[in-house]
Amino acid sequence: MRPFEEALESASADWVNDGVISDAQRLAILARHPLSEGSAGGSRFVAILATIGGLLLAVGISLLVKANWEALGDWVKIGGLVALMAAAYGAGWHLKTPKGGYPTVGDAFLMVGALLFLAGIALVSQIFHLNARPATGVMIWWMGVVFLPWLMRAKGAQFVSMTAFLVWIGLEMGTVDSWIAVDSRDGTTILAVYFFLGLAIWFSGVALRGTRWAIFAGLHEMWGFTVLGGALYWLGFLRHFSHWTTGGSMTGASTALILGGALAAVTGIWVWRASRRERLLLGPWLGIAIVAIGGIVFMPENGAGWLWSAAAWGSLFVVSVALVRAGIETGREGWVNLGVAFIALNIVTRYFDLFGTMLEGGFFFIVTGVLVIALGIFLERKRRALLVRLRKGAAS
Repeated sequence: MRPFEEALESASADWVNDGVISDAQRLAILARHPLSEGSAGGSRFVAILATIGGLLLAVGISLLVKANWEALGDWVKIGGLVALMAAAYGAGWHLKTPKGGYPTVGDAFLMVGALLFLAGIALVSQIFHLNARPATGVMIWWMGVVFLPWLMRAKGAQFVSMTAFLVWIGLEMGTVDSWIAVDSRDGTTILAVYFFLGLAIWFSGVALRGTRWAIFAGLHEMWGFTVLGGALYWLGFLRHFSHWTTGGSMTGASTALILGGALAAVTGIWVWRASRRERLLLGPWLGIAIVAIGGIVFMPENGAGWLWSAAAWGSLFVVSVALVRAGIETGREGWVNLGVAFIALNIVTRYFDLFGTMLEGGFFFIVTGVLVIALGIFLERKRRALLVRLRKGAAS
């Protein structure tokens, strides 16, 4: 959703045209809530361009180094990478300060610096032959960047930090000697863990609203629901899995599930205390999804693939609908858009999954094309109507 100051500037112009307030009153209101550089609509576009430019810069430097790789000494490589990382962090810090005046561009530089830190770990591992355990390298990466976003209030770096954490957990589950090792065939437990991690990230975003760290709230909410919804989406293919867990024991898989569930529970308590409205709007529907996850993980297979696949489909659908409803009630356009996107993805995928083998040839594609176009038009019209309703409610 647009920042308050930007929405106020647009809405107040309509109030003047409708005779609700005078032009002088509008100017007085806007003087109380001035547009900052970080809240201007163009800042988002600048942030996107800065991020793309920073990534292209990092790739270009990497290609130049690669072209002269053999001619460079090991310590020259390390020193050069450290210098680049320090320059990225220094530029990001300067631009984020009021004196620098370009916080969104500074955010992009900090994100590039966090990515260069990972490149530094990979470089040192290669030079000193420390490649035995990739999960440890990613853990060091995460630990090296986890505090940066909170110190600098940098959303781009926070995205990198959350991504590093999720990648680390995934690699740990795939490492045989790990404390949360999971059988590589046991895709259900891995997806269930990511469901709980996504839920925890989403809950943390809701709880951050209204705090000094509210700048991260929207990012946590969108990224968390994307992980949660992605886990439910892939569990919808459960009937095609060749194996899934048939019960819990005190193993790495159980530890991973306990870890994910504990994080979701802690952040859930945080939301329960911080936001009564969200827990009432979303709590019952998330409870349905949690029950489905529990059934998938702990119930024996017994040929019930269809049942638990349908449970995952249905859970994703009801949670997505609840997200749309909650977005309308709380004035969050991003929730509406994300919920509608998952509804469309779920419907289209299940259509192909269920009926793709029942019809053959051109007729199937004709019918499918018509249905997909019709569904797209319907959902887009519904999305626009919901956003109009949301904006009218905000204006009133």
